[in-house]
Amino acid sequence: MEEYREKLEKIYQQLNEEEDPLLKKWYQSLIPKAILLFPVVAFGFTFLKVNTDKSILDLLSFAAVGSLLVFGGIFLNYFLSKRR
Repeated sequence: MEEYREKLEKIYQQLNEEEDPLLKKWYQSLIPKAILLFPVVAFGFTFLKVNTDKSILDLLSFAAVGSLLVFGGIFLNYFLSKRR
């Protein structure tokens, strides 16, 4: 019985020592991910707090129109710079 317990402890230690490097990298990059997501989440909360009569759909439509305008400007800049 003692021999079986020692084998189990050895296996347990090996499993604890082996860590997936991909998972480790993902966990190490949690802080930068949180820093990138914080402004978006803060904007969403403040938009809904200030505009109490608005809904999530209004927020998403506002963000979609803004994104379309930005991408439209980028596309026009690319299109006009390629013609030269």
